[in-house]
Amino acid sequence: MKGILTSLLMALLALTAQARKPRVIENPQWISSNTGKSLTITRVELTDTATVLWFHSKYKPNKWIRISRAATLTDDSGRRYKARCGIGIKLSKRFYMPASGEADFKVSFDPLPRDTRAFDFIESPADWKIWGIHAPGEQLPQYTEAANRADSAMRKYDEAAFFRRGTGVICGRFLGKRPGLVNHYGYDAMTRENRPQVFEVADDGSFTATIPVECPKLDDLRANGRSLYFYLNAGDTIRMDIMEDGTVRYADATKHRKLLNLLSNYDPNMEADYYLMATLADSLPFSGYARAVAEGAQRQLDFAEYLIHKHKLNAEEAHLLRTKTRLACCQYIDPMTYEKTDTTATGPLNAANYAFMRSMGLEDLTCLSLPFDLYILQNRYEYCDLMRYKADPRNPARRLKMDDDTRIARDETLFGLGRPSMLLQLTWLVKHRYANNEYPQDSARASKLISRRIGLMKSPYLRARLTEMKRELESPKATTYALPDGRAAALFDSIVAPYRGKTVIVDFWATTCGPCVAEIKATQQLRDSIAAMPDVELLFITSDRQTPAKAYADFKAKYLAGEESCRITHDDWQRLMALFKFTGIPHKEVVTPSGLIARAQMHTFHEIGSSLREIRSMAASLSGL
Repeated sequence: MKGILTSLLMALLALTAQARKPRVIENPQWISSNTGKSLTITRVELTDTATVLWFHSKYKPNKWIRISRAATLTDDSGRRYKARCGIGIKLSKRFYMPASGEADFKVSFDPLPRDTRAFDFIESPADWKIWGIHAPGEQLPQYTEAANRADSAMRKYDEAAFFRRGTGVICGRFLGKRPGLVNHYGYDAMTRENRPQVFEVADDGSFTATIPVECPKLDDLRANGRSLYFYLNAGDTIRMDIMEDGTVRYADATKHRKLLNLLSNYDPNMEADYYLMATLADSLPFSGYARAVAEGAQRQLDFAEYLIHKHKLNAEEAHLLRTKTRLACCQYIDPMTYEKTDTTATGPLNAANYAFMRSMGLEDLTCLSLPFDLYILQNRYEYCDLMRYKADPRNPARRLKMDDDTRIARDETLFGLGRPSMLLQLTWLVKHRYANNEYPQDSARASKLISRRIGLMKSPYLRARLTEMKRELESPKATTYALPDGRAAALFDSIVAPYRGKTVIVDFWATTCGPCVAEIKATQQLRDSIAAMPDVELLFITSDRQTPAKAYADFKAKYLAGEESCRITHDDWQRLMALFKFTGIPHKEVVTPSGLIARAQMHTFHEIGSSLREIRSMAASLSGL
């Protein structure tokens, strides 16, 4: 009996010792990270009482970093584990790097289950994130041929079923910090227009956002520095609450709720590392870089697959996330064309180097559901040397803009479709280029150009959109217009009212905008000439967020002394952005002596003589308006 008791006691002690023994992961691996070399994990200890992450930080000497007290770990099932304390660092406090620029510290969290295969470190949606932390050798979900087949089955090609114009509505409520307004940047990937909107937030934290849609749209609103994602079809209404901790909760019946939760509350970056890809573009021959881009796309699709499995996304949600990833990865066609030794705009096109683009499903109508991602890709495609420039045979160092026939030939070689790709057709829908360049230069030629492109378009919907645009461009419009009644128009009128009787050129700018600062510094002589014109006033407007008070005072004293300028709140700035439909600066508007808005916008100031002639001519044409 005594022997049996002794054996049981020893077994119990052994089990206790085993339970207390930590599980240690040395030099863990991870799937994706937005921390670069600034923050890496060197060791993980999982015990019954805590999970401890050992961090190594590499940053600028004497500069500070910070780990938020709100940082969490999430396990295989998506459960969150809170940060408890820092060891060698105080949570939510500034940690100043030593002179060496390197430091080690630890952060303790609530205990993860010991059998956790992979977990995420999420400081906040807008801050540091390390995804899929796991032991070396651990096999996690990957994007395989089976996943590709399943995904291909979800691709959409039926335009009649896909496109439906209308509006969708988002009803939201802030339960914590209440912003003054919510804004929507309103990227239109078809026409490359920005259609920003702002929606006022009521005293009780509620807001209603009505969004124009013409096909299913996965996009986001912005507030408190956060993205609030939504998925809308024409006629849909969705509801969301923004909690005190900033997380978003969607009503149970919300379509694609799991995907929206992932995007709003975790904000995964599906792009490949831009700086890494730019470095590779400089160091590899073109064919090598093309392989690197394809490998980078595979890694990001593996990341998408990890998120799909972890967050249990359904088939449609998985397809949307994979499509978002593909669009982000295809953006790297831009630096790919700078290499001069293999296939470039100055040599024969080797379509094999673009095989990854042909496999990415860019003819899938689902791409149009992701307006921002497609907007960026469309820009990269249109402006890359591959599609924009060709060599002058008389002078190889000189680049000439390509004609449509050359672009079509290259596009067909690239995608192997025997017709213009959807990406190329979208470049023909860029409205501002026709309005600002083609029609003012030669309206008859511009009309013929659009008519020919309409005949070449294979997409019935895009063809109808270009036909509609052609009618709009060729319809005569008044040279001025009155602003619609509302808070934004009243604000703008109060700013420009003191200059009534003059033509006012309003320049939206910021000290944080490099092109804005460069233009102001380079145009002192031009601005002196404008100041001498009795019927013209130049007015500079910036915001308190983009131009801090001290920066504004210093810059104004040095470069804008004696000139008309004002600094408004960020909310008012967003209201004016929505009023004038711009998202980037510098941006200029022209106000007539009576307070109307001139349709002919001014762009970047250039050579003093031509700019002055343009301004004098404009002022003369608007003098009676």
